[in-house]
Amino acid sequence: MTHSLHFYQDQLLQGARSAPLRSLHRMILVRHGRVRVNERLLAEGEAVYADDASVIVGDSEWSFVWRWELEQTGSPSNLLCGEEIFSILRMSREITSLDMPPGSQWLFRLDRIRMPAGRVTDPHVHPGPGIRCLLEGTFSADQMSEPVPQRLPGDPWWEVGPDEVVARGAPAMRTRFMRGMILPDKFAGGTETATWLDNQKPPPTGNWTLFVDHSITL
Repeated sequence: MTHSLHFYQDQLLQGARSAPLRSLHRMILVRHGRVRVNERLLAEGEAVYADDASVIVGDSEWSFVWRWELEQTGSPSNLLCGEEIFSILRMSREITSLDMPPGSQWLFRLDRIRMPAGRVTDPHVHPGPGIRCLLEGTFSADQMSEPVPQRLPGDPWWEVGPDEVVARGAPAMRTRFMRGMILPDKFAGGTETATWLDNQKPPPTGNWTLFVDHSITL
């Protein structure tokens, strides 16, 4: 049994109310506007973890939501349905770098990385895979299994975790992106988890912002 990580993009107009999403592990980020997730109000830039039959309601003229969901590979898509709602599956990847048997515990994390203008990272790896999505700037990366050509704001990409990565941000402005990741549960409550190779020092901690850090059981 394997699991897959999915990345959805949802748009809702004022008052649009979705049908309940099925219960699973999910993280929701409001990219623009405001929404209510099971009556909890989330403003632009706020995020939440939810594992119940979530109902999302638009609470501003136009709201734009990013959604990361984890479930068994082969499950049907989980688009947000309802009047004045548009939902699309932007990316889906099977997790092959982790052994995830039933009953095992993991960390579902959503965070944000900031890269100053012109930054090229040193080689590094991660303890788990994830889907990133660009907020601003540009991004590209060298990665053996799935190279990342230039990405623009709104574009997602996949990082496997154990593959060595060298990333490049925009040359003339800062680059920021969100990361929805699956990590070993031992990293709960910690900080940035990248392991920098060749004895290089990690970037300043001010370039990392945590949004969701939730321990889950499969």
